[in-house]
This record gives sequence, C-alpha cells and structure tokens, in this order.
Amino acid sequence: MPAGFWRIFNRLNEQSLGLGMYSSHGKVPMFRMKPHMPTLVSAAVVLVLGLLVFHQGHLDPGDIPAHERSSLALVIAIIVSGLLFIVSTGRLWFKHLWHDRYR
Repeated sequence: MPAGFWRIFNRLNEQSLGLGMYSSHGKVPMFRMKPHMPTLVSAAVVLVLGLLVFHQGHLDPGDIPAHERSSLALVIAIIVSGLLFIVSTGRLWFKHLWHDRYR
C-alpha cells in the first residue's frame, strides 16, 4: 500500500475515535488541552433529561411513588452527568501538563 493511504487512514481513524489528539509531523501524537466535547455534551443532555423526569414526576401532588421514582431518577442523572464531566475534563486535572513547552 502507498504511504499516503496509511497517512489518510490514520488521520480518519483518529478523528472517528475522538481521541483528542492530532497527528504531528513526527511519530509522537500531540494532545490538545481541551475538554472532550462529545462527553461534555452528553453530560448536559443527561442532566437536562433527569431534570425533565424530575419535573414530570412532581406534577401530580398526590402520587407519592412517582415523587420517589423521579427523585431517584434525578439523583442517578446527577451522578452519571458528574462522571461524564470528570471524564471529559480528565486532561485538565493534571497540572504538570499546563506549562508552555515552546517558550
């Protein structure tokens, strides 16, 4: 296979996996210091859906089991969105990577 094919294949593979890195001219990949956007957006969606379920469950004032289920759904949504937020900002938790190497 020609070398150009593998270069294009590797670039497409990195973009489709969303690894948060881009290929440099050398052999070592360079990582971006940004949050991973798909997981950050999914954390927001999970939180909004949890809030909607909570609100829907508390509309009827006499249905106590629905209140409990909606409160449980909100707690689960907060936990899942919190974990997704931690995963998406995982690169920013390492302060030793924050310095500028190219000054």
